[in-house]
Amino acid sequence: MSGDFLPLAVTLSRASTRGCEVTALYSELRRPLLRYLVCLGLTSDEAQDVVQDAFVALQRHVESGGSQQNIRSWVFRVAHNRARNRQNSYYRRFRESFDAEAHAVADVATPERLLLEKEKFRTLEKALNSLTDDERECLSLRAGGLRYREIGEVLGAATSTVADTVERAVKKLAGKCNV
Repeated sequence: MSGDFLPLAVTLSRASTRGCEVTALYSELRRPLLRYLVCLGLTSDEAQDVVQDAFVALQRHVESGGSQQNIRSWVFRVAHNRARNRQNSYYRRFRESFDAEAHAVADVATPERLLLEKEKFRTLEKALNSLTDDERECLSLRAGGLRYREIGEVLGAATSTVADTVERAVKKLAGKCNV
């Protein structure tokens, strides 16, 4: 995540008193949203675009007097939907697949350690690929700090279903990674 863009907070803070609240929320949720969107399969640049689009939509929502109940899950839901729309668009269908080795730790001291790190990433990638889409999404949102209720609102699922899905995903990962 390069951070080579102008912060949205600059334009939002001038909009209104409520804009300050949106700016604070942007500061709090930007990184968890970026992580979640990258886990969904967006590139870091695409994830940054989606986050900014989601907060522009939030600013419009707030200015139009929209409901501010559980605004955090509202932002995640908007970002989630926009990410899915991007993934379904034509140009995304022909993009290269994720290469876990490209993201391996580069500061490895020995060839043996490098090999062990690559093997860990391969194991983790296989374990993550064995999860269903719902399990991956629930786990990513939970890792992003959302509560089960908020995850349920983002994904349109019951809280109990989210809890069961996260528990099942963790057990699958633990079993596949020998933890």
